[in-house]
Amino acid sequence: MNTWKVDPQASTVGFSVPHMMVSTVTGTFEKFSGELQGNIADLTKAKIDFRVIVSSIQTKNRDRDLHLCSGDFFDAETFPEMAFSSRTIYHDTDGRYQMLGDLTVKQTTKRAIFYIAPQEITVFGATYFVEGEIKRKEFGLMWNRAIEAGGVMVGEIIDIKMSVVICKDEI
Repeated sequence: MNTWKVDPQASTVGFSVPHMMVSTVTGTFEKFSGELQGNIADLTKAKIDFRVIVSSIQTKNRDRDLHLCSGDFFDAETFPEMAFSSRTIYHDTDGRYQMLGDLTVKQTTKRAIFYIAPQEITVFGATYFVEGEIKRKEFGLMWNRAIEAGGVMVGEIIDIKMSVVICKDEI
């Protein structure tokens, strides 16, 4: 079985979440790794594993990043990684795939669905656009605050968008 590694220099892991009912906070995780075992041109029989280092979060606001790493949110000191492991991948529409797997955040594992759109596939590797969403409270990301005008500070749904480049593992 072929093994392919995520190229962290060429890939991005991004997210967005509604903030204060009128704006959206966007950010990235700068440190992550991943592996695909199988055929990069047909993901239906592939196995995908992905890990993100929580403390690598970047939202262009240092105080917010520190708060997100604190016990109020990710508790990065106690739970330094988030992990995803695929269970099944099947063809969806328009050449995309739908991937069902287990996402673990803060020691809570739930099923998650991600959609994979192949961008480029060559003999050297591949590029995929991956997107999905999670409900943050299902993973113990409970912190929130009411705002004076009504509503809450942090939205419930986190949108995840990744551009993932994989290369042949030469090990």
